[in-house]
Amino acid sequence: MAVSGTVSQTVFNTRKVIDHAFRRCRLPPEGVSSEQLQVALENLYLILSALANRGLQLWCIERYLMPLYEAQGLIEMPNGIVDILNTNLRTLQQVSGTETQTSIAVTTEFTTQTQVTNIGIEWSGLSTSVAFETSDDGAIWTTVATETNPSTGTGTYTWYDIEGALATFYFRVRSTSGNLNAANVFLGNTPTEIPMARLNRDDYVNLPNKQFQGRPLQFWVNRQLNNPILYLWPVPSAQFVTAQVVVWIKRYIMDVGNLTQEIEVPQRWYDAMVYQLAAKLAEEIPTVDPQMISILDQKAQRALIEAENEERDDSPIFLTPNIAVYTR
Repeated sequence: MAVSGTVSQTVFNTRKVIDHAFRRCRLPPEGVSSEQLQVALENLYLILSALANRGLQLWCIERYLMPLYEAQGLIEMPNGIVDILNTNLRTLQQVSGTETQTSIAVTTEFTTQTQVTNIGIEWSGLSTSVAFETSDDGAIWTTVATETNPSTGTGTYTWYDIEGALATFYFRVRSTSGNLNAANVFLGNTPTEIPMARLNRDDYVNLPNKQFQGRPLQFWVNRQLNNPILYLWPVPSAQFVTAQVVVWIKRYIMDVGNLTQEIEVPQRWYDAMVYQLAAKLAEEIPTVDPQMISILDQKAQRALIEAENEERDDSPIFLTPNIAVYTR
C-alpha cells in the first residue's frame, strides 16, 4: 500500500481555513472581496477568543515563575491570561562557591561536583539574553540552556529552570547580547513546592491586616481587563525574596496572523474551526443563502463538541467528598 510516510506535515494555513469556510457557505473563494476577507479574519479572531469561555484548551496551559519582593504582595501577571489554574510557593536550597564576575559573565567554582537546577538573576540594569553553561575544568564549556531577553530592569529578579543539567565543578551565567548587568546571581537546587490556597474576594477583603509579612500561603486573583493581579497573603517577608510563585495559567489562543501563517489550534481542531467560521460568515455575508445559516450552525456545533470531547489528558480523577459538616 502506497502511503505518504509523513504525519502532520501538511500545512493548513489561515488562507486555507478561510477558503474552505467560504466554500461551505457556497461562495467561491475567487469571488471573495477584500472586505469579506477582512470580515473572515475578524470573525476567526472572535471564534478563537470565545473558546476561552468553553473550558480548557490543553495547549494554552503554561507555567510562569514569578519573583517575590519584600513587603510587596501584588503580582501582576502578563497580558493575555484568562485565569489561574494552580499556584505553588517554591523555595530553593542555595549552592555557593568561588564567584568570578566579568562584564559579560558570572562564573562559580564549586569545591565538589554540584548540580544547579534553578537560577535567579537580580538585574542592576537592562536585562539581556543569557546562556547557562557547565564545565569540569573551567576551560571547555557546555551550554545547558539559553534564555531570551526577559525585558526587565534594575532591581528586578528573573528566575530560570534548567532541565537535565548534571553536577559539575563550574557553572557560568553568560550574556549573549552585551554586558551582563547582574547585581546578584542566585544558584539553587532541591526545589520544594507547596500549594497555595486561593481566596475569594470576600475572604481577602475581610483580612484584618493585609500587609502582614511572612510566608505567602494564600492569594486572591483580581481578574482585570488584560492582566490578572495576584494579591498574596501574607505578603513576602525578607526571608522569601529568593522564593518564587510557580503559576500555571490558562491563556488565550494566539492572535490570528497573516494569511500564510497558521492558527494556533491542534490538527484535530481544524475542521471545527472551518465550520465555526463558515457559520459566522453565513450570518454576516449578505450573499449567502439564509437557509445555510441553520445548517452550518448545527454542523459547527457538532464539530466543536467532537473536538472538545477529545481535549483531555486521560489522567485519573479522584473525588474525595467532604461530608463531615453533615455527619457531626
